[in-house]
Amino acid sequence: MENQNRPELSLYSRLPETVHITAGLNVELGADAGGASSKQTPFIPGYVENSVVDGYEADKVFSTKVKHKVFMLDTPSRDTADAKETLRRRKRANKAKVLTAKEKRQLNVYDIPLASRKYELFEPLHQLWKGYVEELFGSSNPIAFTQKLLKADFHGAIITVARSKCPSYIGVSGIVAQETENVFKIITPTNALRVVPKVNSVFTIHIRNSIFTLHGNQFRYRASQRSSKKFKSRPTIDL
Repeated sequence: MENQNRPELSLYSRLPETVHITAGLNVELGADAGGASSKQTPFIPGYVENSVVDGYEADKVFSTKVKHKVFMLDTPSRDTADAKETLRRRKRANKAKVLTAKEKRQLNVYDIPLASRKYELFEPLHQLWKGYVEELFGSSNPIAFTQKLLKADFHGAIITVARSKCPSYIGVSGIVAQETENVFKIITPTNALRVVPKVNSVFTIHIRNSIFTLHGNQFRYRASQRSSKKFKSRPTIDL
């Protein structure tokens, strides 16, 4: 490099005498061959002491504001700032975006593939649901359990359509593979997928030695909405 033969430009070279005089440092002249003085007080405490205005204690200012603190001696280069901003924009661009309901329908997110419409594939899910509902039932009686059942998750339950205004739905029974706000998607023992609307349909479900009846007209909520909803007793017109 062209500055190798200029020791006065070295990072560790002795500060110019003008800086020492301005800071008011007590420096004994007569530097050694390396450029360092034989006796020199620390630069920062002396600089702070001579720079503090009247009315402030220099020792207190140094101990609270300067000592053991890290200071940036130079502002970051423009290239570094631009690189950080570019990285920040890239992270925002790569952030996962939530699909809308329309996009989910277009991508067939809710569709169950034909290869997966097999009753035996959902039997393990039903066994999990039985353990879940047994724990939910606990030691309560069937009447008290009714309120718990309204907020329960029915994925994996075996339900049967007892009554419906559409005769083709009556008698449909199977494992609930998917529940939405308005329909139950049921996998029947014959490996058929039946989409049964909740409107104008009455479902039954067998738990322990009791049979519970679910009126679809009053059950039109998502599973996540039911868990926090307070149900009230309402009169029901039989189908």
